[in-house]
Parts: sequence; C-alpha cells; structure tokens
Amino acid sequence: MIISRRQDLADLPPPDVQLEGRKLPLQESINILGVEYDESLSFTTHARKVAKNAAWRLNCVRRISHLLDTKGVEVLYKAQARAEQLVRLKAAPHQPAPFQPLQECRDVAGLCVMHKAHIQNTRHLVTLQLPSPPPATHSTRAAPFRQQQVDVPYSRTKHHLRSFLPRYGRLWNKLVSNTDFGHSDSLQAFKREVNRWVASARDYNNY
Repeated sequence: MIISRRQDLADLPPPDVQLEGRKLPLQESINILGVEYDESLSFTTHARKVAKNAAWRLNCVRRISHLLDTKGVEVLYKAQARAEQLVRLKAAPHQPAPFQPLQECRDVAGLCVMHKAHIQNTRHLVTLQLPSPPPATHSTRAAPFRQQQVDVPYSRTKHHLRSFLPRYGRLWNKLVSNTDFGHSDSLQAFKREVNRWVASARDYNNY
C-alpha cells in the first residue's frame, strides 16, 4: 500500500517490493475473501460487479421461466430477491413460500452468532458479548427472563440501530422472552428451533 499526501499518484514510482525474488506489482484492487477492495479502500467496484452478474443471471432465469416449475426456478436462483417473485408467480394460491426469505436467513444466522457468543462463549466472538441488564427491582411478568437477556446498546441514529449488536441484541431478548430454547447447548438444535420461531412469527405478523 502506498500512503502519500500527493493527490496525483500517477507519476509516483511504485515501491520496489520483492517476495522470493519476484517483484510485486502495484495493483489498483485486491481480492480478500471474495470481496474486492479498490485503491480507495471501498468495495464499490465489487458491488457493481455483483449487481451486474445478478442482473445477468436473473435475465437468464426470466427467459426460461415458462419452461420451469417452482422448484426449478428456486434452484437456479435462490439467493436473489427478485427471483423470489418469479418463484411465487409459479406457486399455487395459498401455497407456502418455497424458500425462506433472505432477511429471515440473515436473522437466523445473526441469532446463531449471538448463541455462540453468549451461550457457547466462543473465543473469537468475545467482542460481541453484551452485558447483562441490571437486576429487576420488583417482580414483573418479564422478571424471570431478565437474567437471560442482554443490555442492548443505545442507538442515536437509525444507521446504528440497524447494526449487528443493537438489532440482534433486541431480537435475542425477544427470543429468550418468548421461548425456552435460548440456552440450548447444541447449536444445531438451537438453529432448528430458531428457524421454526421466525417462520411462525412471520405467519402471525409479529416478527
């Protein structure tokens, strides 16, 4: 990485960095774990490529959608929200959704991370652990669940409110207040029950 106060780096010679006798060329972008970062340390280029590829694949699915049933469209493009609309067009009236909505998949994954951080005490997730709320001063209906809940960080902006700890801290508190499987030692059993919980909550419009 070149760090300079100069605004025009076009004429700045690249540093002579060698690895095992081979000179490392200066690159305008780098791929880290599947995400491409450009020279301004943003992934705008990566997002544009993903959007372009998604639009191209969706167009291919749309062209042959009349030849496929619901399962066929789902397999071809399960991860794309716009493809979900094509699948629902193929479904019969009052038929259950052929696959879980993407937001529910994210919420299940987020609650599993909270479970690993607070119940399994996974070492590399220790920074995601939230403190317990102060003890209840008087007996209430929610008092028995208070020791299982977490103290959700206060949010001053909507952007912070949607970040991981505020969002899934609130969702975790709701889960342990309405279910009894939050302290399950098995992550597989917890994930199975969470999938059922978010699906039932969606059906009753309270999720």
